[in-house]
Amino acid sequence: MDSFHKHYSEINMLHWTWPNFHPSEIACHCNHVPQCKGHGSIRVNHPALNALQKMREILDTAFTPNSAFRSPAHNARSGGTAGSMHLLGRAFDIPIKKGMSREQIHAAGRTAGFTGFGDYDTFIHVDTGAPRYWDFRTKKG
Repeated sequence: MDSFHKHYSEINMLHWTWPNFHPSEIACHCNHVPQCKGHGSIRVNHPALNALQKMREILDTAFTPNSAFRSPAHNARSGGTAGSMHLLGRAFDIPIKKGMSREQIHAAGRTAGFTGFGDYDTFIHVDTGAPRYWDFRTKKG
């Protein structure tokens, strides 16, 4: 199930089933992108959000994704690809918090149902797209 809302405040919280995340955390945060008119917009992808909630429960650590849904303008400004899973509400950038290892995040993501993974210096991208992996860290290891 998938739905789009021009602003996360349009979501009926009685139907929001992911207790560790608020729609505002999943919505587009493109207020720093001058040409973007999508700040606060959100695409709710149930399978991806179910995986995110499960990942949170497995890690047993509170976190807010650095990035989730992105409007096309925000995605372009962020260097995202034209086919980015962020555009579909199927991707999340998970911050690496103190006490969390890359290995733990990857393992929790796989168990939760994520299939795409990208390593960056301060976060790990997870998504429900085609199985693939990339490493864009400045220092590998």
